[in-house]
Amino acid sequence: MEWQPEPESLRQLIQLLNSTQSPDNEVQQQNNQRLEELRKVPDFINYLLFVLVAMKEESATARAVAGLLLKNSVRQDFGSIPPHVLEYVKRKSIDAIGDPDTLVRHTLGTVIATSVALGKIRNWPEILPRLMQLLDSSEYPVVEGAWDILHKICDECGLELDEPLEDGTRPLNVMIPKFLSFFSSELPLLREYAIATTTIFVTKRSECMQPMIDTFVVELFKRANDENPEVLKAVCRAVVALLETRPEKLMPELENVVNYMIYTTQHTDPDIAMEACEFWLAFCEQEELVESLRPFLSRVIPTLMRGMVYTERDLLMLDNGDDDAVVPDSDQDIKPRHHRARTHDHHEGGGAASGEDGEGADDGDSDDDYEYDSEDDEDDIYSEWNLRKCSAASLDVMSTAFGDQVLEFVLPALREELANDDWCIKEAGILALGAIAEGCMTGMEPHLANLLPYLIQWFKHEKALVRSIACWSASRYGKWALFGSEPNTLKVYFEPLLAGLLETMMDNNKRVQEAACSAFATIEELAGPYMVPYIQPVLETLIRAFDLYQRKNLIILYDAVGTLAEAVGSELNHPSFVQMLMPNMMKRWENLHTEDPHMFPVFECLSAIALSLGPGFAPYAQPVFERCVQIVGETLQVCQQAAHDPSIEAPDRDLVIVALDLISSI
Repeated sequence: MEWQPEPESLRQLIQLLNSTQSPDNEVQQQNNQRLEELRKVPDFINYLLFVLVAMKEESATARAVAGLLLKNSVRQDFGSIPPHVLEYVKRKSIDAIGDPDTLVRHTLGTVIATSVALGKIRNWPEILPRLMQLLDSSEYPVVEGAWDILHKICDECGLELDEPLEDGTRPLNVMIPKFLSFFSSELPLLREYAIATTTIFVTKRSECMQPMIDTFVVELFKRANDENPEVLKAVCRAVVALLETRPEKLMPELENVVNYMIYTTQHTDPDIAMEACEFWLAFCEQEELVESLRPFLSRVIPTLMRGMVYTERDLLMLDNGDDDAVVPDSDQDIKPRHHRARTHDHHEGGGAASGEDGEGADDGDSDDDYEYDSEDDEDDIYSEWNLRKCSAASLDVMSTAFGDQVLEFVLPALREELANDDWCIKEAGILALGAIAEGCMTGMEPHLANLLPYLIQWFKHEKALVRSIACWSASRYGKWALFGSEPNTLKVYFEPLLAGLLETMMDNNKRVQEAACSAFATIEELAGPYMVPYIQPVLETLIRAFDLYQRKNLIILYDAVGTLAEAVGSELNHPSFVQMLMPNMMKRWENLHTEDPHMFPVFECLSAIALSLGPGFAPYAQPVFERCVQIVGETLQVCQQAAHDPSIEAPDRDLVIVALDLISSI
């Protein structure tokens, strides 16, 4: 007899699922506790599946929540789920593919894909033939649901699909031809699914894909002028995948491909343009191919520079221009921070692509960074990768690949942009100026004596976005201001740059503060012992900034203080400097809770200060040492408890690392 839910238990579960949407934190905590208890009930999975696939009278949101809980239960407990329960999940899931509601349909797809990935395809042999059969259904929800599941399975299990089954057949030998036939589907979403799913196997260099790669290329470029924006994005991603894995398939038609990508990089839809722009980034990162791009630089580079101008959508999100220094940051503004080495954007490999913030784009709110290889999750709504960032990153790597040769095409556009009265165009020119710094430093040197004063002057521009990008761009030329061939370089260029950044650090706009402080940290790290004559004014500014900055920018400020200590070494151990710095630092240290997001940067900052001051840190060593030992002990104790009790949340082990680092420094 097939399993059936107990009515009262089902009613309570439905009530619980509906209450998960409550904004009340107390209600949410009660729900989480109750759900954790229910996970221990043997047939809880059956109840969740029943709500997801059978209770069509319930809201789509409640059913989707049930599906997400089901997916999480399957993922967390897969090894301990009884076989008969798994079989029930498989059978009922297959029967429900094609639910009329898209949210429910896609949630079910996640459940099925998770089950396939964890249980392996060979243990659910009927799933792929069934999904392939459903692609021919006359009902759109069924076809779309099957595609959604296939895409997720291919993404999760791509390598397994390339391997032969027990009967010797390879699933992809059947699947890929079927996928290719959908490239010309009348329905845009199905075309998108087909291109995106097949591209997975191009990216993974699937063995089964190779005999069909020519057909893939032919069918792909038939969609090059597709009217649907999502299909066009999929086409662009596929072209980039081909460039990265099978470039020889593009080389015979390189001129046509380049022309198409230049055209698409200028698409009026910035999201399509961004996907096309990835092509230039990928091209320049492949040393064996990059030389083939040289004949097209005269057209590609101006296209990239136009792509750096803020779009209207960018400005709606960013151009507040407000004096917001007194507005407190919310907890959501401060993303989790983990222990890492202190580095700034002038390091080799970090370059412009590490962010205009000077700290590897550590701050999600700064659109002026265009980091494309960050380990940090950026939580801010507009920290996403976009056309502007991709264009700037592409120009950066292009200037590194071709060096001063790109200046022939950059400088004419740069002169026009920097002289333009439209601040958006001027701002894009300043961004481009910073982007080429690493690759074209030699060729730019004759121009810097005139350009750097302009950059410093723009620190006071009326628009906050111009001020912030000018700080970043100027920091990219910090090495020239320090060590350039011009006479009296330090006096004429470095000191005005340093003074300008220190003044701008006190700006009334938080984004400008962040950019100036990060640029300053980059400059002081470059300068090293050359910072010694300026310790007094620098410390005065840093102490003032401690009183001005809100919580998020304080993280960058701690980094700047630590970098100063590393740069000047024992020269910081002067009684007047110690008296300026340490009371402020110790007050902040004592007021910090262990769970505070500032704990990591303060630990790292104090480690650098302790090493720099040496004996001068002695009056502060005992309380710091004792608290470090306490944190290490408490953290390890909770780690041990969490290992034996799942209800206890494990603490961040990085706390132990930074505490031990600080003990070592002392």
